[in-house]
This record gives sequence, C-alpha cells and structure tokens, in this order.
Amino acid sequence: MKLEKKQIKEIEFLFKQSVQGIHFLFDDTKKLSDILSTPTQEKSFFDSKNMNKIQKLFSSLVSKKNLTEKQIYLSNLNPENFEILVRTYFHILENTVLNENKTIH
Repeated sequence: MKLEKKQIKEIEFLFKQSVQGIHFLFDDTKKLSDILSTPTQEKSFFDSKNMNKIQKLFSSLVSKKNLTEKQIYLSNLNPENFEILVRTYFHILENTVLNENKTIH
C-alpha cells in the first residue's frame, strides 16, 4: 500500500489527538466503551488468522483521503469489522503511548 504524505500526516495527527483523549474518528463513545470494556486475549486476537483481515481493514482506513472519508468508511463497516478496527486502533495507540513514556536510565 502506498500512502500520500497527506494521508500519513493525517493518521499521525489522529493518533496524536487520540493520545490526548480526542478521538475524531469515532463519534459513538458508548459503542467504543462497549467494545473496549470486553477484554480479548491479545495473543489470540492478533494471531495469524486475524492478521490478514486486520491489515486489510486498517490499510483501507488509512488510505482514505480525509477524515470525513475515514468516518464514512467506519460507519459502513459491519459490527465485527468495526470492532476489529477499534481494537486495532487502540492497540496501536496504547503501544505508542507506552513506547513514548519509557524512561531511559
């Protein structure tokens, strides 16, 4: 997948805002809360069986030209694919926060 600089900058912006608790992509916080309040086994969720689907869904999201297109894409996903993308997005976000907050001694 080849992304334009604008698309890369936009996804970086979205992650930076999300780190601060502002989730522009997701307008239904109740839906987010319901998904994220149910734990998954990380190893089983990100296993080889799901990785192709995860990559395809996330690549499709990132490749959208702007925020509005990304939001429309998300709103048109079936519940299973929406949950996969939400979990993937917040997994990436959590790992980003953890990596940025590591203290080097």
